[in-house]
Amino acid sequence: MAKTKISQYDSTAANNTDVDNINIAENCSPSGINNAIREVMAHLKDFQSGSVASNSLAVASGGTGAENATDARTNLSAAKSGANSDITSLSGLTTVLSAAQGGTGQSSIASLLTSVNLNTTSNAQLGSLGIGTTASGTAGEIRATNNITAYYSDDRLKTRLGYITDALDKVNKLHGFYYHANQTAIDLGYEPKKEVGVSAQEVNAIMPEVVAPAPIDEQYLTVRYERLVPLLIQAIKELDKKVNELEEKLNDNAV
Repeated sequence: MAKTKISQYDSTAANNTDVDNINIAENCSPSGINNAIREVMAHLKDFQSGSVASNSLAVASGGTGAENATDARTNLSAAKSGANSDITSLSGLTTVLSAAQGGTGQSSIASLLTSVNLNTTSNAQLGSLGIGTTASGTAGEIRATNNITAYYSDDRLKTRLGYITDALDKVNKLHGFYYHANQTAIDLGYEPKKEVGVSAQEVNAIMPEVVAPAPIDEQYLTVRYERLVPLLIQAIKELDKKVNELEEKLNDNAV
């Protein structure tokens, strides 16, 4: 068979007796040798340019074992550089992809959370937060589809320092009222809508433990409304005591 391409050459030298039907066997003519050398050079050029079918260099020999880029990538288990749709999976990476390469720059979920300041020891700040639902987009708002459980109330963790005294008198010093954000609050980002509440200054005067600096700006105050409940409980008890005393007097007068 005429050897018209490199892949048809034999690894046993004695078996290579022609190059594209040019005789190079023992005792061949000098002109045949010259022509054969020229033909081999042409074959090498064809091999370099990849213009001859079934003429590829095996992977084991340092080649790709393929005649086109797609088959070469398959043989070499290599990813295509291009559109995302061309890359369906990545495995065996020894260097993490940077953000510029479409990665995270991290090798684990834990290190990723640390890098974006969201691990268990981080002091993270978010615009708004949704738990079990989408975030509202309103700065500082937390939305949740279930209860938010915080702090502790177990009596086994408390050393009691005494009951709240004069609770009814303290409640009488507070005022519940309707309001909307004034211009200063609007400038801080609050929406001017009708709301209900109490004055942090009035609460601070009778029970400072219930008042804290406002998160929006620590020069202002806010009230931890849930901590007003103990005061209201004691106030109701004092009021109940007064009612009972009045009822006893009325009963005594009626006899």
